[in-house]
Amino acid sequence: MPQTASYLIDRDELLRIRAMKLLTSDRDYLFFALQIDYPGKLNPTVDVSSFCERWDLSDGNFYKALGELRNKGIVVSIANRLDLQFQSS
Repeated sequence: MPQTASYLIDRDELLRIRAMKLLTSDRDYLFFALQIDYPGKLNPTVDVSSFCERWDLSDGNFYKALGELRNKGIVVSIANRLDLQFQSS
């Protein structure tokens, strides 16, 4: 049986990809950052200030990207708090 190759993206790798300008969309960057910080969690509670500092995002870019993810149906904000619900595909 053939082995399947895998490519894991951790925080350092995602930051490297962004620095190389291979990932230019804050929406996509936020999606991957959330997946790294909250793997497998359906309803994570996000401390926005800490998250933005950790991932080198401004609060404004965070909320804009979050809105784009919401429009795509990927996340749902609950009660205007940052308890996010990831939609399963």
